[in-house]
Formats: sequence, structure tokens, C-alpha cells
Amino acid sequence: MANLTTKGWNFLKEVGQDELPYGGISIYSKDKTLDFKFSNKTEQLEKGLFKATIKLHTPTSKNTKAMKLVWKIPSINLKGTWLSNYESDRRVYAEFDAERMLVSRATYEAPVICLYGHNDDNIHTFACSDAINTLSLGAGLREEDGWVYCNVIVFKENVPDFIEYKLSILLDYRKQRYENSLNEVSNWWTFFYKPIFVPEVAKLPMYSTWYSYHQDITTKSLLEECKTASKIGYKTIIVDDGWQTDNSNRGYAYTGDWLPERFPNMSDFVAQVHGLEMKVMMWYSAPFFGKHSKAFQHFKDKFLHFSEEFQAAIVDPRYPEIRTYLINIYVKALKEWDLDGFKLDFIDHFIPYKDTELTTEDGRDYAAVGPAVGRLMTDIMLALTAIKPDILIEFRQHYIGPLLRKCGNMFRAHDCPNDAISNRRRIIDLRLLSGTTAVHSDMLMWNYDEPVELAALQFVNILFSVPQLSVRLNEISVSHRQMICFYTEYWAENRKVLLTGDLIASGPSENYPLIIASSKEKQIITVHADIAIKLSGEEDIIDIINAKTSESMILDVVNDHKTYQVFIFDCLGNQVQSDTKTLKKGLISIKVPISGIITLTVT
Repeated sequence: MANLTTKGWNFLKEVGQDELPYGGISIYSKDKTLDFKFSNKTEQLEKGLFKATIKLHTPTSKNTKAMKLVWKIPSINLKGTWLSNYESDRRVYAEFDAERMLVSRATYEAPVICLYGHNDDNIHTFACSDAINTLSLGAGLREEDGWVYCNVIVFKENVPDFIEYKLSILLDYRKQRYENSLNEVSNWWTFFYKPIFVPEVAKLPMYSTWYSYHQDITTKSLLEECKTASKIGYKTIIVDDGWQTDNSNRGYAYTGDWLPERFPNMSDFVAQVHGLEMKVMMWYSAPFFGKHSKAFQHFKDKFLHFSEEFQAAIVDPRYPEIRTYLINIYVKALKEWDLDGFKLDFIDHFIPYKDTELTTEDGRDYAAVGPAVGRLMTDIMLALTAIKPDILIEFRQHYIGPLLRKCGNMFRAHDCPNDAISNRRRIIDLRLLSGTTAVHSDMLMWNYDEPVELAALQFVNILFSVPQLSVRLNEISVSHRQMICFYTEYWAENRKVLLTGDLIASGPSENYPLIIASSKEKQIITVHADIAIKLSGEEDIIDIINAKTSESMILDVVNDHKTYQVFIFDCLGNQVQSDTKTLKKGLISIKVPISGIITLTVT
């Protein structure tokens, strides 16, 4: 097999040859000669942790072809690859896949890869400081030598002329759990992109209209939902697609003007929701100007692309008048309707397309799309927070990178209706990189004829995030509503541990079958497969949630003869057992109802 790492690339320079553990970073280019001055620096931040910084500089603005940075590590104890993209699998990639693994840009994914071992330890994590321009990251195993060749490609897409480019790469070889390495990458990014303030209400349960109503929404029906939702602990309603148009075809042909056709008395609706002690967020598909909108006609020469699928244009944020228009839309709605937040959707469509000219001609004040999107989202945030400092701004996967933590305080798992496993995995993926930004579940929904203990699986899989609920509360069965009340109350009582406790998410290759959050006083465990749960006995209170369809819970007791008060609850909150047990060292089996909880308290 050919050497795919460097085939077709011309060697330019070696960085950190003597400092890095397995040799330096080799720099290649598609140009045989590159008329840029290089400067580079490699720092050891602590044992096993390095930062390499590479600068390119030219006295006159010019374009360049793709550049590739390559380094390698031995494939020892390597089990899988963690990427921020929820659509990726967790396999060991081959070298021929390494240039297609992860693309990162301002509104798409995060520039980090984590290689982890069979014991969930970090083997090698690397991350880039540039979260605005398009980067390609990869790590592929070469069959001939059993080494993994890591790479970062800059300028892979067309880029406008530039004078200077700087990139820092964090390289972590430390032996520690993989979650710690990803958490530290998230912290490192905050030096480049300071996260926005997260108000307390962003960390409280929310009701979404999307799965429960789609576009079939009225003020009357939503106010009835809010009356019920507010009583059981839901503090915000997110009014999704449909409020802006009477058309119900599920497309985006009527977006862009953002006039509340279906909600003509929007201010009154918001005031009534506020009277129920709930906040109001509104959905906007930020880049889309539908073909039937006035905005489409007004800005028809300022588009990046027209989508036949969406029946809408993707507007070009490099035009200052486009940015001003969008900002004014949100500011006007905030002021006139007294909104509390915005769900800004589809911003990952702000990208350069095949025919996008990357110049500042024709009235554009940015040549590249990435920096213009960064400017747009930052200006939206500044304009809204100037009016309401505690404004809520939600983004969803894939737009969850470090730049967007500057501009939004809520990251939501991508749509996965009725798919508890995907919801769990996407939530944990977000938790590992999002720091203090509030991580939300995808909206919870299920068939209303589902047995209640199976419907509850949707809830127990998302406990380590802020719940978003999307069922018709006034139409579901009494048992379903009782289950929602029980788990919402449980979540509220334990949210500090669930959201801010030390998080261990075992088995990334297996969709995290065992998840643990711990504080000094309490430990909460969700188990999603028939595996043994190790009890160290260090915490005084341990809750174990049976998030699977068998009732047998296998406990692996580490310390001998510790005595616990034992309480077992079903998914409705009914206590089904109460006892005092002295647990001997070794394996024991306890029967817990599906979606039920066992609470162990040291006596």
C-alpha cells in the first residue's frame, strides 16, 4: 500500500523534532515552493502535555494551497477514536481514511480528536486553536508499521488572500482518563474564545413545541401546555417552527420576514406565558430566506447558495447589510415582544459553496465566510445581551464549537426523536467539551401507547443534561404524566450533581453504557447494559438508575461489610422495597424495576 500520509505532498519543515515524544510535526504543502516566512515554537506545558505554535507570514497578501501537518504515535493499547461529530463511529481509522475524518469550522464541529485505550485512558488527544477557518483533522493507522499518523490540514478549502496565519496545536500524551483530556481541551479553548454568561434558567427544564405540535401550533393550545408544564417544573417554552407562517408544508419557503402570521398577538401571548412564571424562546432559521419572502427579493444578489431542498436561499454574512438585517430582526422581536431567548437554527449552512467568490468585492467587507459568521454571531450576542443580559441563545449539534460558546449559552443534542441511545450519546459528547455551557437533551417524545416503564427510558437516558420535553401533556395517560412528574422532580433535586458533578462516561465505543456523576456527598449512576457496577463506598449516598430492560442489577462491592439503608422505586416514584443491608465484598444481584432507582445510604 502506498504511503498515504505524504503522497502528493511536498515536505517543507519539521517542528518540535527534539521536544515531542515521538518526533516532530512535519509540514507539507501542495506547493513545491511556498513564499512564506515560517516561525514556530514548541512548549512543554507539563509532563506529557505540549503546545506547538506555527506562524506563516508574508509581506504582501497572497493565497496558498493546502498545507498538511503530520506527526505519529505508536498504536499501543489503542481502542478507538473520539470525535465531536455525533455521526462518527468510534473505531480505529485506517490511514486512507485519515483525511476524511473531521472537518471543523466556525459553525461546524470542534477541532479536536481523542485516541483512547481499552481502559478508557487517553492515548493521545490533539486540538487546534483555530475554530473559525475550515480545518481537516485526522488520525489513521498505517498497516505497514502499526503507528497512527495524525494530521491537520489548513487551507484545504479555498481561502482568500492573507498576510499572516497562526495555529496552535495542543498535544496531550498523558496517561489519564479520556474525559479529563477532553475537559482540559475545552478549558484551553476559553483562552481564545471566552464563553458567554449562562443564566440559571438555561439550566432548568424546558418545554419544546416541535415534536408535540410541529407547525400545528396556536396560542390557545400552547398556553394550555404551559399551564400544565409550569406546574411540574418546566420553566421555559421554546416555540419552534410554525409561528412565523400559516403555511404547514414543513419547508422554509416562507422564512426570512419573521412576521408572526400564526401568532398575531405575540406580545399578549408572551405576557400570558410570563404570568405562568415561564420564559419564552422563539425559533429562527437564521441563514434561510425563503423564496416566498420579501427578504428574498430584497437581498437576492447577496446569497451564498439557493437550496432546492429547503426552497430557501442561504444568505451571505459577508455583507454588512445582511448582518444588520438579521440583528435588527432579533432586536426588534426582543424589544416588541419581550422575549427571553432565541433558538438560532441551521447556522452550519453558512459555508462557502462551489461558486462562492472569496473577495471583498461587490460590497462585501469580509472575503472569507468563517470570520464573517463569527462576526455575525458575536454581534447578535452583543446586541441581545445589551438589552437583556440573561438572554437565552440555543445552538444544536453540529454547531457546538468553542467559537459558539462565545455566542450561545445552550447547546442541544441533535434531533433524534424517540431514540434514547442516540440522545444519551449526543448529550455525553456535548458534556465532554462544553464546560459551563448548558447542555440540553434533544426533545423527549414517545408513542402515547408505550408502556410507561419503556417511555421512561427516554427520560433516564438524558439525566446528565437539561431536559427538553415535547409531548402533549394534556393528552398523555395519567401514568405517563406521573412518570414525567417523578423524574422531573428527581432531576431538579439532583441537578447540581447531574450537571456539575465529576463525570465518568465509561465505554465511548459502546455508547456510554455506564455513566457516573459524583459530588462529595452523593454519586448518581445510570446503567444501560447488563454489566457490573463497582461500588467503592466512598460516597454516603448512591443512586443507581436501571436504564435498561432487565431488572437484575449486578453490584461489585469493593469494601466489605458496609451497611446501607436500601430504597427501591419504580419509574412512577412508588417505593417498592425498603430494607437495611450489609453488603459483603464481591458480586451481588438486586432486582430493580425497569427505569427504576435503587438508593443506597450509609447507616
